[in-house]
Amino acid sequence: MNRRAGWRQGGQTGNGGRAMAEQRGKKQRKGRNAVDWRKKYERLEENIPGMVFSLILYPDHSSNFSYVSKDALELIGLTPEALTDDAGLFLRLIHPADREGYEQSLHHNSVTFSPWRMELRLVINGLVRWYDFMARPEPDWDGAVCWHGLILDITARKEAEKLQVRTTSLLHGIFTQNPYPIWIADRFGSLIQMNSACRETLKRFETGAAGGYNILRDSRIREQGFLSVVRVVFDGGSAVHFLLQDEERVGRGREGDPSSVFEVTVAPVKDEQGLVTNVIVMYNDITERLRAEANLRLTQYCIDHAGISIFSIEEPDGRVISANHHACRSLGYSLEELTALTVFDIDPNFTRESWLQHRHRMRASRGGTIETMHRRKDGTTFPVKVLITILEFEGKDYSFSLAVDISDR
Repeated sequence: MNRRAGWRQGGQTGNGGRAMAEQRGKKQRKGRNAVDWRKKYERLEENIPGMVFSLILYPDHSSNFSYVSKDALELIGLTPEALTDDAGLFLRLIHPADREGYEQSLHHNSVTFSPWRMELRLVINGLVRWYDFMARPEPDWDGAVCWHGLILDITARKEAEKLQVRTTSLLHGIFTQNPYPIWIADRFGSLIQMNSACRETLKRFETGAAGGYNILRDSRIREQGFLSVVRVVFDGGSAVHFLLQDEERVGRGREGDPSSVFEVTVAPVKDEQGLVTNVIVMYNDITERLRAEANLRLTQYCIDHAGISIFSIEEPDGRVISANHHACRSLGYSLEELTALTVFDIDPNFTRESWLQHRHRMRASRGGTIETMHRRKDGTTFPVKVLITILEFEGKDYSFSLAVDISDR
């Protein structure tokens, strides 16, 4: 009887010992787990590129930081201890233009309890820097609200965004205000955007160009043999340039005038992988320029082959700038030889003093006529009548002399 009671008592004692041991083991494991989780959290916090914080807002609108990670010193120039002792230090860092918005956002979020996100400027050591605030609020004791969150320095991103805005604005201005027709095609050649100067030009190439023009289907480009050149750009090549003729004169010029000519540039726009995403096409109507160049060549031809001697003389030193073929033949010089001389080499009647007086009179009357002598390369002379004209062009005077041999007279 006593032995059974002792056995029961001893059994109960043994079971109690095992339970206590298991309980101690659980506490130890729980303690070890807590330490492990704390270490994991610390490692996680160390690798977060920002400042972890807990901020409490009290019903009287005062606030304080209950926790700040050690990255605070590097991020905003204040130690965690300083911030937890005085939250006002942080408030004084907020840019004056953002302070009211920060307080309103914080108070509004304390009512809605929605996730809080705000970009804020802080003035750190006299420099303005941008920060991204991310936190989630939760009710705290006695009506207070606590935010647990993260602050990231986004100054580099904001500067990049500002640069991108400036660049985009600059490119948009160049595109829209450019007097030359410019349009942009997608990677398949279809027009997707153009500046105002391009509208009339494209209408000359394709009916309904504003809605469905495609450079790879342009009949003129194909007929004039430039389609393969343009395709190379879309296939990843570099920019190409060519002259495209347009038979339509659209009211300009006279019957028999040459057709309009456009200088066309097709340039690819590539992504980071080097793939063509868009193509920029620029038109430059050079018809008038070519017509002016042709007229200039005709004028020069007429001067060169005129039946009288024509000289261009430098003011005031009398150097021969240019001369036509007749002038070269009459004096026996090549053009290179003649343009290396001065008036004193070909007119024996002029001294430097008399030349300066003569030019003074000519400039006053903007020209005149004289009779004098010209000396050939072989030293012989002949009488000439010279018509002198002084012209002003772009603020500079130019002198032209037309000399006629009057030996027969």
